[in-house]
Parts: sequence; C-alpha cells; structure tokens
Amino acid sequence: MTFDAARDLLILDVPTEARAAHARLLGADPAERYTAGGIDVTVGAPSWAKSSGLLVAADDAAAAATLAERRGLPLTDIGAGFAGAADGLVLGLAGPTEPAAGPGAEITGVDHVVLTSPNRDRIIATLCGRLDFDLRLDRVQSWGVHQLFFRRGDLLVEVVLQEGEDADPAGPDGLWGVAWRTVDADATHTRLTEQGITVSDVRRGAKPGTRVATVKDPALGVPTIVLEQS
Repeated sequence: MTFDAARDLLILDVPTEARAAHARLLGADPAERYTAGGIDVTVGAPSWAKSSGLLVAADDAAAAATLAERRGLPLTDIGAGFAGAADGLVLGLAGPTEPAAGPGAEITGVDHVVLTSPNRDRIIATLCGRLDFDLRLDRVQSWGVHQLFFRRGDLLVEVVLQEGEDADPAGPDGLWGVAWRTVDADATHTRLTEQGITVSDVRRGAKPGTRVATVKDPALGVPTIVLEQS
C-alpha cells in the first residue's frame, strides 16, 4: 500500500445514490472517494462522520490533534486522522493515506468549499484559532452578502455569513456548496449538457480571471459550480 503526503479531506454528507451523479460530473467511475490534487473528497459521509465537514492535512496528525484539543476542539482517532464535531460540522486532521482514483475529464480538483455560519467570530475562532487557517478576506458584497475567505495550504474556504434579524448566532454552521476547478468551462458545459444535465451558461466569475457555470443536478445532493481560472 502506497501512502502519499497528507491531503485535505472534504466530506460530503449526501446519499449514496449521489455517487453516480458525481461520477458524471467528474467523468469518472462511481466511487466513495476521489483524489484530486491535494484534496480527497468522500461522496457520502463515512461511518465516523455524522455530517459534512473538513479534515485538514497534517503530516503529523497526532501532534496536530493534540494542539487542536488544547485549543478546544475534542477529536477522536479515526485511523487515517482525527475528527470531531464543531457547531454542525465535522472538523479535524487528516494524515497520509493511500490515494484514490482521480477525475477522468477536464475537472482537475476542488477550487473552493463554501460554508455557512450565523456567527462571524465563532467561525473565525474555529478555523483560524483551532485549525490554523489564514483569514484572507472579510467583505460585504455590493449585493449585501457578507463573505469570509480562509486558506490553509491548497484548501480555500469561503464562508457566507447568515445575518439579519432572523439569524441565530448560536445556530449551526454548515457546508453549503462546492466549486470544482476545470481547465475548460466550455468543455465541461458541453460534456454535461450532452448527458442531459442542466448547466447554466458560462459566465464571468466574481474573482477576476475566472469563468463559472452552475451545475443544476439535484442528484449531486449539494450545490455545485465549475470554475475555470485563466
């Protein structure tokens, strides 16, 4: 068994039936887990995970888990890393593991993950204070959405803050969606639409130099876009 360096792990808590839809999206055979670049993606939550979430890569996961626990994130040894629950998300550390099959089409990996949170200070403390993410951007868009952007290694996380009178700051965080990186947004659009999957027109993304399209396939179980970076 060949083990690579540790990779981040994205956990998608979706039905097992969603694996066929993800295989269509990625141009791959249906699988429980895919490896794309420095990130692994599980389609369906493992037995030790009760929700969607993220395990961040750590070559010495045990030492990193000890530090995370000192910072207030209790973790359990899951064999290939350490995981725990924090305000509705599964979070923890992932150690070196055997790589899985990768995408088979022009999809090359995960560009970023989108989380939601009703509590700005709490999510910053969780990601930065416990898991060593860097807060790269904190802004309110012209259309009123308050976004935070975090990075740790290859993993980029966007957090959309739930604000307003109806927002409960004690409510749970959640995984809202996934942006997959493609080398050719037009090719991805053509390939998926030829399979009968509804995909929005390719449009200019919010980030300069990007082109995006929304994959409107409910079978995926999670909101999904594809993103081309020029």
